[in-house]
Amino acid sequence: MKNSKKSFFTILLGMGLLVVSCKKEGCTDSSASNYNEDAKKDNGSCTYPPVAQTGFTWKENGGSEMVADSAFWTTGAWGTGIRAYKGGMANFFEINWQGADNNSVGIKTLDSAYGFTFLKNSDSYTGTSGQTLEITAVSGNSISGNFSAPVTGGTITTVTGTFTSINKH
Repeated sequence: MKNSKKSFFTILLGMGLLVVSCKKEGCTDSSASNYNEDAKKDNGSCTYPPVAQTGFTWKENGGSEMVADSAFWTTGAWGTGIRAYKGGMANFFEINWQGADNNSVGIKTLDSAYGFTFLKNSDSYTGTSGQTLEITAVSGNSISGNFSAPVTGGTITTVTGTFTSINKH
């Protein structure tokens, strides 16, 4: 009985090692871009297409890119705009342009009085006149685009940014 238990555990251990040591041949995930239905292998690794990032990013004076915690676009009788936040109100953007539901692809002239406002801690930055924002894509209720805004109000002189697939709120 002792030998049969020992043999059983030896066989079990051997099978476990065999399973662990077998390398999976190729990419078998059909969502990978290098998946091959015929060969079902590509030297053991899968390659996935890049996932489109969503959200709002910006740079101050050409510095490092920062990412907002949340961002959305909104509209009303006053026009259309984007709101973005990072760290609550520690970094807050309000960007506005003319026309309710004005979310079509194209360049938008920012409202002269309240077109671009950026709050950074206790500093308040406002845009100069004649600023624009570009909407580059619209999909359902989401918009994508970019902006570059010269600002006044402190040590920051330029804010550039992109917004990707931000939803209407």
